[in-house]
This record gives sequence, C-alpha cells and structure tokens, in this order.
Amino acid sequence: MIDWNEALAATDSTVAEVFDRESFRVVPTARRVGVNETRMADPDRVGFPFLGSIDFGPAVLTPGFSHPSTLTSNRDRSREMPSHEAVITALSTDWPEQVKVEDQIVWEGPAGEVKGRFLVAAIPVDGGKRLAIFVNRTKGKP
Repeated sequence: MIDWNEALAATDSTVAEVFDRESFRVVPTARRVGVNETRMADPDRVGFPFLGSIDFGPAVLTPGFSHPSTLTSNRDRSREMPSHEAVITALSTDWPEQVKVEDQIVWEGPAGEVKGRFLVAAIPVDGGKRLAIFVNRTKGKP
C-alpha cells in the first residue's frame, strides 16, 4: 500500500532539488504601536536564508478586441486582476520559523546584492511542505 504522505514528501524534495536555484532571505516583521505606522523588524522571530524559485505573473494585457475582459464592466474586470505580482515557491521543512503575511522576503544575487524586495501577500495552505508564497514588490525596509 502507498503511504501518500511519504510520496508527497519525496515529490516535494525532488521538485526542490530541480527548481530551487534562487537565494532568498526572510525578514520577519511586526506591527508597531500605531495602526498607521510602517512595520518594523520583529525582534522575537529570526530571519533566515532559503533556496526557492520565483515566477512572475503574466504581463498586463492591453485592452483590445482580442481580450475577452474588455467586454465586461470595470467592476467585473477588477475581480480578474491578480492580488499578487509573483509567486515564490520553496520547501519549508528545514525552516526555523514560519513565514507570515506582511513579512518581507529579499531576493539575493550570487554576490549578495539585492535583486528584489517583496512583501508577503498570502500563503495558501494545501497540506504540503512546499509553500507557494504570493508576494508584491516593496521598496521599504522594516
């Protein structure tokens, strides 16, 4: 009989070995006292590096006759717009902390230069240890 949890774990590991080639670093954030203040680095959680992959969403389509959403109202069209700019995927089994919504993830190049800084928008739960983290670019540092 097949142990589906073991099969899923083996598949997650294989996918990570093949696709996770980019370097990232998690920067945990916390709310400040005021509601409207920007977030700050969270002193109670530890940041950490990880390998993952990043995929950007499709380019914005120019409205035209070939685009079916031009036949809908603006309100309907806004429902079709993505809530995130990119998806970072990574195997999370060895992470010391869980990533949370509104944490920052820094995409690092080979020499440690910053290729991008992202704010976590959502982390859908699907039962696997390979996370899909929905992110948007940000300029601010916590």
